Amino acid sequence: MLWDHFLARHWTRVCPQQSLEAFVDSTRAQIEPHLADTPERFQNLNHYLWRERWLERYAELPFIADVLQRMAIRRPRLAALAGSFDDIERHYTAFEDYFWCFYPRMMEQARLQQL
Repeated sequence: MLWDHFLARHWTRVCPQQSLEAFVDSTRAQIEPHLADTPERFQNLNHYLWRERWLERYAELPFIADVLQRMAIRRPRLAALAGSFDDIERHYTAFEDYFWCFYPRMMEQARLQQL
């Protein structure tokens, strides 16, 4: 989710040829026709993901904090997420640096079909 935050936050740098909104709409159009063949929980997740435009909202740190808190409440095994946003805030710059080390390499490997 944090990588999605950096991706959304820096979208124009990562993908200057297409807006984040256009990417989300295009991706939705490609995925939705196949949702009927996926598990019900995945279908439910997609219902909220598209309607609430999660990828775009991931650019907002308060949204990330809220999502982590709700995940911790809904799933007992994820209870540790409740306090994880403090770590994100404390180490935000380091996480962002890691993103810039990781993301360009991953995209190059994808381009070369090495993933």
